[in-house]
Amino acid sequence: LSDNNIGDDGCRWLMNGLNGKTKSGEQVGQHLKVLLMPRARFGAEGMQAIGGILGASKSLENVILSSNICDAEGVEGEFSAGLAKNKSVKSLCLAGCRLGDRGVASLCDGPLKSHPKLEHVSVQYNRLEESAAKSVCAMLAVNEALRFLDLSGNSLGAAGALALVEGVKKNKGRLQRLAVQQNELQAKGVRALSMLFTSAEGKSLEYLDLRHN
Repeated sequence: LSDNNIGDDGCRWLMNGLNGKTKSGEQVGQHLKVLLMPRARFGAEGMQAIGGILGASKSLENVILSSNICDAEGVEGEFSAGLAKNKSVKSLCLAGCRLGDRGVASLCDGPLKSHPKLEHVSVQYNRLEESAAKSVCAMLAVNEALRFLDLSGNSLGAAGALALVEGVKKNKGRLQRLAVQQNELQAKGVRALSMLFTSAEGKSLEYLDLRHN
């Protein structure tokens, strides 16, 4: 459904359709594994409806919702509740949704802490600053499934980089890939992450992208 004018109303219709029952009593979307909806022109209400799809699905594995401007409101409430209820999604892309620090805090304080299967999360280009990095740090301390976190194209700064270093240390080797290019990390932040990458505490990291900082 990429690059279409789905809108908020379309997301609600989609939720009702996929969560509906066939004549035999089976869920319509029970076998759906991939949901591609980048640039589908929906906002906070539409994102909340997608949360209803996530919460009812036992099969979805790859969900791409990037470039739908929903702000923090979009991932709070019904979306976070649905993602918390879901047990199947492995990859979630929310790039360019203007989530801000508040939106990422909602995700990190809620579903990202304990989702059992979510291995890849992208929150690129979401106007994130130091506060978001601190939320990520707290989440990484308890998360056991995440393997690839993409924070590219934000403004985490040097202080944010230091928070990420602490988060990776507390994660105890589970995270394997971290992308933080274009984040205004400056020399202090790049140095801290580089030292982590070459240290014993960072030995599980297979990939660290520090370009354009």
